[in-house]
Amino acid sequence: MGYNLAVQRWVVAVLALALVTTGCATPVAGRPVAGPVQTRASSPEVVRWMNNFCGVANYMIASGGVQLDQPPNDPAAAKKAISDALGRVVDVLNVAVHDLGELTPAPVTAADAAIEVIVEPLGRARDKFVSAKSTVDGATELTTDVFSAVMQSMTEAVSVMNEAVEKMSVVKLPDEFTEAGEQAENCKRR
Repeated sequence: MGYNLAVQRWVVAVLALALVTTGCATPVAGRPVAGPVQTRASSPEVVRWMNNFCGVANYMIASGGVQLDQPPNDPAAAKKAISDALGRVVDVLNVAVHDLGELTPAPVTAADAAIEVIVEPLGRARDKFVSAKSTVDGATELTTDVFSAVMQSMTEAVSVMNEAVEKMSVVKLPDEFTEAGEQAENCKRR
């Protein structure tokens, strides 16, 4: 079975969507409004924790902006390009899951639940991308069956990534952490 343009475009679209969904920012309608000025200093431990938490989010947002080129028409080159792209997604998720895991135990126990809510779907999405990469790497050539299996794993991974993004948008950290975020360098808007 041959390699065709429609499959190439589908792979690029799903990979691009997967990379974009790794960001933890959710666009909202409306105008930004300045919040109240905090005069109370947060504990250095909580500020450090928030700085690391926002650092992981910044890493994922920056990684989600990676652009993918159209896979080459040559099946062997396309296989390598797809494998490499999946490898980059897996690497980003490995770093994010690891670094988020390093944030537990948090200085305040309530923040640990927020980390668990985020890490669980990210870990599942990573496992789906690993499966897709393994399927590509284990295939002697890119057949329709191989593409179907890869697309199934990637579609499931993107669904789980969307679940992670949704969970990130509703995670509520304790007030002390919100206040510390205003003091943490990685949490400041750039």
